[in-house]
Amino acid sequence: MKSLILTSDGFSYKAIEALKLRVDNLFGDADLLLFTLYPEYDLESVAGEIAQIFGRDDFIVFHAIEHFNGTSVVKNGISVCCIKFQKNASLHSFYVDDIKEEATLQKSADYFNGNQNKFHIIFAGVCNGDMGSFIESLSEKLNYTPLNNIVGGVSSGLEKDGVVQAFQYIDKHLIKNGFVVLSFENMEAVVDASLGFQPYGITYKVTKAEGNRLYSVDDGKKYSYIASKMLLATEENADIRSLWYAPLSILSENDGYMMTLRTVKKITDEYVEFFAPIKEGEYFKLSFATPEDLVKTDAETAKRVLQKIPKPELSLNFSCIARQYVLEDMQEEELKMYVRNFQTALFGFFTFGEIGPDKMYKKLKFYNETSLAVLMREK
Repeated sequence: MKSLILTSDGFSYKAIEALKLRVDNLFGDADLLLFTLYPEYDLESVAGEIAQIFGRDDFIVFHAIEHFNGTSVVKNGISVCCIKFQKNASLHSFYVDDIKEEATLQKSADYFNGNQNKFHIIFAGVCNGDMGSFIESLSEKLNYTPLNNIVGGVSSGLEKDGVVQAFQYIDKHLIKNGFVVLSFENMEAVVDASLGFQPYGITYKVTKAEGNRLYSVDDGKKYSYIASKMLLATEENADIRSLWYAPLSILSENDGYMMTLRTVKKITDEYVEFFAPIKEGEYFKLSFATPEDLVKTDAETAKRVLQKIPKPELSLNFSCIARQYVLEDMQEEELKMYVRNFQTALFGFFTFGEIGPDKMYKKLKFYNETSLAVLMREK
């Protein structure tokens, strides 16, 4: 498999024409063209222009506030990841229009259960904040292990008229409340999660929660009061993002290890809302990390995945936008570290949530503030 990522810093019809010329000159024919686009631009209109200029309809486009081309963070414009199979690999796709439709959960589970031999990459929508609950419900219906062949991220977007513009486009079809799955056959692939935050202090038990909202902990303590005091302690009139430095660390009840992280979205008098679900009966601690801690953990993750695929042909990084906030001016250090270790094309984007296996490869998890590193190589 060969791969190449090309970027246009701005966006226009001419920018797409220039991308087409560079793809022809530098890469040639591709089995997959995967475009990512700044969410200010209308995805359906741009997809129509891509189809006209490239002369094909078998491509995928998705929104991302910022995306990666190697060590560069692309803050505007459009990029394309080109893939050409050179051995026996092949590509299949599956997509869901609306995760709220009654049959969607079982239909999705049937697809993954029926394609255990493929490696699946999910490009998901925000879906009004419900994607995390959907993924964890889906996990309960997956009937195989090790569950190490599914990874992905939620498109990062901009809010317009109360709706987050974080869409996907495939098969002449705009998806606003669902997801796209790219399924690779005859592909070696490995996934590992880089967290980097260390839990500390008191262990809390969730006693009242609903969806992404946490109401009370322990003996009925209102968690919004605790979170408000934490926010006030940072500085007067503090930005809610100050709490992104101290996400909740959800713990395994049996083994005590950190399963996933949860990032604060909003604090009200009654509840604290997160970017992913909180479940009654869960245990958590607060956690903390410096930018240096996160990059160090990325390096450890890179070494682990390279042991499994020492000569990758493509690398991916699904990295939470809240993690990027905590990385401060070291955002590109995360990418440089991955590229330096992987020595291959790196593609990815800032997410509103990451999808991947737990550390035991028994469950599919919905992560926050995590970097999911993926290596791929054709068999």
